Amino acid sequence: MVLIVLCFIFGIAYIFYAVEHDRQEVRDAVARGEYEIPLDRDEDDLGQEAWREIYPNTVPLQIGRTRVRASVADELSERIQGLSDTPFLPDDVVKLFVFGALGDHAIWMKDMNYSIDIMWASKEGDILHIIENVSPDTYPASFGSPVPSWYVIEAAAGFVDANEIEVGDKITLID
Repeated sequence: MVLIVLCFIFGIAYIFYAVEHDRQEVRDAVARGEYEIPLDRDEDDLGQEAWREIYPNTVPLQIGRTRVRASVADELSERIQGLSDTPFLPDDVVKLFVFGALGDHAIWMKDMNYSIDIMWASKEGDILHIIENVSPDTYPASFGSPVPSWYVIEAAAGFVDANEIEVGDKITLID
């Protein structure tokens, strides 16, 4: 992170110098994008606790016997965005989609960077359907439950297997 900030500061200073001193070759390089700061960061670049930058508002949730933190998507724009363009999802963080209506809530992998497990749940919190290890390569296909649901939960691929989550398990918000 410090390296990225230093590169950014150096880049800005160098661009300012070049523009001020009428160095056409540097201005051309800037126009080609050679001085852009890469925004793609992975889990190692962010560090152990920096996932909070990506998922700042989480609530405690229990899925079966497993406690996690849920990043809640309860508004239309949040549900549309989902996990798209996020660099990773920690093993103990899930995305909880709250639709507020019973329906056929399909999930797609648009702009996803990693595979996920998807769980559909009833209004009462019963897990109704599970699809594991859905790859970004599946886009533009969408995935849904054969049973109408109220909630959808997305977790990092392998979460369902590692935590022995099954259809019929409960999801519960923890106070």
